Amino acid sequence: MPKEKTKDAVKRNKGFMLSGAAVLAIGSIVAKMLGALYRVPLTNILGAQGMGMYQLVFPVFALFMVLSTAGIPTALSRMVAEKRAEGAPTKKYLVSAILVLTALGAILAILTFTLAGKLAQWQGNSDTRTGFMIIAPTIILVSLIAGFRGWFQGEMYMLPTAVSNIIEQVVKLAVGIGLSVALMPKGVTAAVNGALLGIAASEAFALAYLVITYFVRGRKLKGEKLKVSRNDARTMFKVAFPIAIVAVLMPLSNFFDSIILVNVLKDSGVAQEIATAQYGLLSGPVNSLINMPIVIIMSLAVVIVPSVSVSRVQRDIGGVMLKSRLSIKLAYLIGVPCAFYFMVFAPRLLPVIYPALTPAQLDLAVQLLRIVAANVVMLSAMQIYVSLLQALDRTKFAVLSLVCAITVKIILSVVLVRYIGIAGGALASLAMAAVALAGVNIAYLKICGLHLEKNIGLNLLGGVIMALAGLGVSSLIRSNLVATIVGAAVCSAVYLWLTFLFGIVGRDEIEYLPMRRFFRTLHRIVRFWEYSDET
Repeated sequence: MPKEKTKDAVKRNKGFMLSGAAVLAIGSIVAKMLGALYRVPLTNILGAQGMGMYQLVFPVFALFMVLSTAGIPTALSRMVAEKRAEGAPTKKYLVSAILVLTALGAILAILTFTLAGKLAQWQGNSDTRTGFMIIAPTIILVSLIAGFRGWFQGEMYMLPTAVSNIIEQVVKLAVGIGLSVALMPKGVTAAVNGALLGIAASEAFALAYLVITYFVRGRKLKGEKLKVSRNDARTMFKVAFPIAIVAVLMPLSNFFDSIILVNVLKDSGVAQEIATAQYGLLSGPVNSLINMPIVIIMSLAVVIVPSVSVSRVQRDIGGVMLKSRLSIKLAYLIGVPCAFYFMVFAPRLLPVIYPALTPAQLDLAVQLLRIVAANVVMLSAMQIYVSLLQALDRTKFAVLSLVCAITVKIILSVVLVRYIGIAGGALASLAMAAVALAGVNIAYLKICGLHLEKNIGLNLLGGVIMALAGLGVSSLIRSNLVATIVGAAVCSAVYLWLTFLFGIVGRDEIEYLPMRRFFRTLHRIVRFWEYSDET
């Protein structure tokens, strides 16, 4: 293939990756805003203790969700993308994946329902037993949703994933909040169960949308055979196995948190209600804020696997490097300013979002948010590296990194929480993210030789300068609401200006970003000397 055509193909593939990521990012932003809108009234309805109970159930649900999918959706998206690139049919892979996912989901749903009492006992709060029983059937729905999303993503059709995410949040907001309010007179436990019923309803509606979308789109693929050969099945599960291990590790870490943190707090003399409430603050309001920007990065990570897999199959080294460089840059470009903003504005932001928390709870939440703020950067970048390793069939390096990181977290959680309380859990979480990022970064550096140290350093410098500007804004404005809004605007403007001034994003890279015209104009203003030869 001529060099010019290769470059054009790389550019189209890269642009297609970013357009798909943009669709998912927009859907994720909308969904996350709805999720935040859901968490705010839910926290104010349930209180810290109720959120603690809710967050005790949810990590177990998340873990079993991942176990029920066994890495099949990501493997499916990768295989479908590769087969489409070769011109081969793909519908048969979805059919076989759905059969396996249904069986796995059913087994784990029965297991969750059967072990509901034991799970509640292990976590140190028997009131969550009914919650586990309510959420159990939802695992089957989630398994099927994951299968359809994996197929659509492999087809490079990202809209169904984005829309289904939004449907989940809208239904959860309406049903979950409605049931929580209606059941609150019967007690906190009943209100928590109402919120969990909202999750079940949201997954049912999302699945219905995906099934309808599949049948509408599937009409174009009528002639495709549905029988999967043994070799195809073996290949899929060979790809899925290491991905499944990676996928289960983060939920497993949260599951360990749900068992360790409350029990260690109780052992150190903290009452059960207070221990549950403190765990609820860390896993609820604090981690919800941290996860907002991470979800945007995860949209890019979802698109990376099939997109980079196509480049790998086509032996397009240039495409792999271009996508890797830009996706990692974007992770830091989004993560760094968000982390510094949380550090600076935590005392102003949390009272605005969670007015129902007591002053003591707000003080503790501010402390926890400032500790874990750096996780926005480290977890975002780590997720991108993990996706790149999966796309290049080097998932074992991600597994080793995450196993080491979770081991460090467990040890530190047990030791630190006993001596410094729930802040020890936050520090352990920070250490885990640092170890995981270091491991996958080193692994990818050895594979591809991609060096971005200077770029990351300039990102951090820009973040520090932005934080100083934010401190100035915070010191001048009394109102918490006004300070958070004006601070966000000023910090965004300062960081964007510095991004172009420091050359973090180059002139040629702007062509692959959304809002290209705006960024081109701003780049021309900030780095005017680069355009002097055009005047």
